[in-house]
Amino acid sequence: MPPNRSGNMPPMVRTRSTTAVPLPAAGGAELPDPGRLVPLSPFDAFWVALPPVRRVFLFRSLPRVPFSDVVGTLRSSLAQVLPAFHPFAGELTYSPDSRALSIVLPDEREGCSCRGVTFVEAETDLDFERLVEEGSEHDQDALGQLVPNIRRDQLPAPVMAAQVTEFVGGGGGVALGVALHHTAADGRGIWRFLEMWAAAAAGGRVPAGSAALHDRRLVRFHGDEELAGLFLQQIAPNLPRIAPKQDPALDARRRLSRRTFTFAASAVRRLKQRLASAANIGTAPSTFAALAAHGWVSIARASGFADDAPVFAAFLADCRAYVSPPVPEAYAGNCVALCTASLSGSVLAGPDGPARALLAVREAVAEVKRDPLRDRARWWTKFTAIPPGRAVVLVGSPWFPAYGLDFGFGRPARVELASMNNDGEMVLVAGREAGSVQASVSIAAGKMQAFRDVFMAE
Repeated sequence: MPPNRSGNMPPMVRTRSTTAVPLPAAGGAELPDPGRLVPLSPFDAFWVALPPVRRVFLFRSLPRVPFSDVVGTLRSSLAQVLPAFHPFAGELTYSPDSRALSIVLPDEREGCSCRGVTFVEAETDLDFERLVEEGSEHDQDALGQLVPNIRRDQLPAPVMAAQVTEFVGGGGGVALGVALHHTAADGRGIWRFLEMWAAAAAGGRVPAGSAALHDRRLVRFHGDEELAGLFLQQIAPNLPRIAPKQDPALDARRRLSRRTFTFAASAVRRLKQRLASAANIGTAPSTFAALAAHGWVSIARASGFADDAPVFAAFLADCRAYVSPPVPEAYAGNCVALCTASLSGSVLAGPDGPARALLAVREAVAEVKRDPLRDRARWWTKFTAIPPGRAVVLVGSPWFPAYGLDFGFGRPARVELASMNNDGEMVLVAGREAGSVQASVSIAAGKMQAFRDVFMAE
């Protein structure tokens, strides 16, 4: 599997080898529930046609640590972790008989074509320091080539692949690119996997007590099969085909500007205090609510929305603790609910915009806590009804430990999502320093400077 390449431009990344990290349990050994066939839930089906999650970790080279040692460590530790995350070694499949999605694990006895997780070793002449510079425009073509491309127009499709790239120019550096289909796990599950992989790489063994749960029976509810069928009909009506013949959003994505901003812990505290005072609430809002409201207002104002038409905020809420019965924290599959809120452009542009935005975000979260599944049949239609460019689409969490991952050769110098495709998308992760938050933003190119002026203003 070659690295991803955009358009007809020459490759910036060259493949050295493509192999597979097999599931150690292949060949008949027992796997945790639900075994080699993982029927997926409606929470998973919601993501069937969306592009895989593609994340890049950039590490500075350590003196006297050969690249071959880095590759060997990442490969062997991935093999150690895979039994705990065995669905990641499978293929996403569709059964026309049952009209259901599943992840199928490799079984040598049945001649399964899936060999485990594809593992790419590559090299590049790209300038490492330019890619880790925070204030610059993202080089989306470069970031895209540092992650393997597992997107398919038709099922079956691989669930996961990894790529390790050596920067062979001056200064050196290493990139770890991970592609994972969202049907296999939500953000919490993905980061649990990455933390476990890093711990195994740094410590040489899988940490005790770190088992993950994948049995979709943990998220069963009345009407779940009907909801899964509705999502598949709405999102991928031509299964096993999961992508349109032409992607009408491609040209729009090419016109997006993508930049990264970091809020120091002190800046986060001041933002929360300002919003709490403006909204006249007794306690400081959560970091997520504060940044969601601030991003929402910043995008509306940068776009010049001062009319009475709605501007939306859309994000996902972890509902493990709020469904009945509650879902264990160790559950790695999808268990998130769509949250949306809307205010008019004139409200967001006005003096009370930040306070109104915060209260609207808090109420959207409170609604999910009260009844996570109340509006489930309308999730897809609500999201697709949002006019392009009139929303902030929030991804991630300020608690996802992007810069806390150490695979044994230091913490990353830069972490980015290489699959930011929406005008108004904001990706949140914990920043490098304690209490800080990194926000990576994609927005129409003509709006980026105005957005930065509003978003980073104290």
